[in-house]
This record gives sequence, structure tokens and C-alpha cells, in this order.
Amino acid sequence: MRLLAAVDLGDTLEGVVASARFLQGGLGIPAEVVHVVPTPYLEALARRFPELGPSLEAALGQVEAKVEAVLRGTGLKARVLRGFPAQVVAGEALRSKAVLLGHKGEGSLEVLARGGLARYLLHRGEVPVLLLPRALKGVRRIAVGLDESPASLAAFRVAEAWGRALGAEVLGLHLVSGEGGCCFPTYLDPRGLALAEVLERARAHLEALLRATGVVEASKGENELDLLRLAEARGADLLVLGSKAKSTWRHRLGRMVETLVARTPLPLLVVPEAAVW
Repeated sequence: MRLLAAVDLGDTLEGVVASARFLQGGLGIPAEVVHVVPTPYLEALARRFPELGPSLEAALGQVEAKVEAVLRGTGLKARVLRGFPAQVVAGEALRSKAVLLGHKGEGSLEVLARGGLARYLLHRGEVPVLLLPRALKGVRRIAVGLDESPASLAAFRVAEAWGRALGAEVLGLHLVSGEGGCCFPTYLDPRGLALAEVLERARAHLEALLRATGVVEASKGENELDLLRLAEARGADLLVLGSKAKSTWRHRLGRMVETLVARTPLPLLVVPEAAVW
């Protein structure tokens, strides 16, 4: 198995490569860089206008040679593939422990993936996806967004494994909101309890449920971005969330994942609930 770093040639390339190098050493899993040349349009042109076939194939060959030269310069194992980027990367992901993606949503690989390669992979829910708005070159503290769901448990276990491998502290973060907020505690009845007692009972409940080996902190918060603010305030280098992809016929990821995927400035590891590290 490997870490799959799927890259385009935009301004996230260097950050993804640097992250792949760091994680390859820290996790002890070989990393491979893959770039997909989006060929469906050119292939359709060649079928419609056969006389263009040789020149289009020659142009693709030149593109592949240029890209291969760039990827060889990363010092990592690298391949250039052809096809529809989302489908090719999804197929490669099935033979990977995790997928690393640059995350600005404006690179060619994202644009050509019908709504984003990241979202495509997240909704498939087959492998952890690490979204990188910036390079991950060191990890001292890993924050995990916790609730009582199986997805949260899977995320916590992966975070523990990464923490052991990388020598990082694992901090579980749980938000408690009022009714109508993002994180109303359905596992207890907060009515008639002071906030301090609600938070303490929430923390104890999660520690028992998760058999947590790290630190669990419960905090008041009314919306999903409060979790991001808390993670940043605690000095997290990496945020981990469990994904509910494929857990219902709607293929929902969960509100927390949906919100933070679009907004996080932190590297974000999204773990499907069936993931085992």
C-alpha cells in the first residue's frame, strides 16, 4: 500500500509533494505522485476527425514527457496517466492507504472533476483523504472532531495511529450546542444542568465510548466553524474528521465535514467510517 499524492501542475504542487515526503518518512509508507492528463476531449476529437489523430497523439506525448520531467524532480516515485481525472484517481485510491490533494479548488484537476476531485473522492468514502491548503511538514498536535458516531470513532483511531507514528499529541475536541445549534447532545438531557456539568458529562461520555488514550475536551459551540476555531486555538497542525459517506442512501458526508472542507485553513484528514489504519 502507498500514500497517493494526486497533483496537477498548479501552485499546490510543491505543498503536496512536501507533505508526501514528510508523511512517507513519518508513517513509514511509500508515497507515489500521480498526475492525470485529461484526455477524453482530445480522444473524442480524434474519433470525430481521424485526420487529427496523429497530431493530437504527438501533442499528448510531448505533454507527458514534460510532466514526467517535472515529477521526476520531486524525488518521489511518480507516474503520468491518461483519462478522466476523477475516475482515474478514484481507481488508484483503492490501492492506497490515503490520498493527498492540494486544496484550493481552482487547479485544473479540480475543475475537470465535475465539482471537484476532493468532493468526488469524499462522497465515494473508500479511503482517507488529506486536503492540503498548505504543506504539512511537521505535526506536533492532531485535533480530532468528536461526536458519538461510528465515523468519529474511525477518525479517532486513525488519528491515534498517526499520532504514534509521528510522535504527535492527539487532542479530541467535542462541541456542545443548544437546541438548533450544530452539536446538540442527544446522548444526554442538558435541560436543568449548568453548562459546566453538561460539558463534563459530555467529556466523560466520549472518553468511555472511544476508550480515548489522548485528551478529550468538550467546549460550547453553536456552529461548525467553532470546531475549527478551537482546533486553531489549541495549536493543532492537523484536523481529523470522520465522514458519514455511504452511511445513508443520500451519501451525506455530515454537516461538519461539508462545512470545514470548504473553509479550513488547516490540513484536513477526512476518514470514512469504515476505514481501518
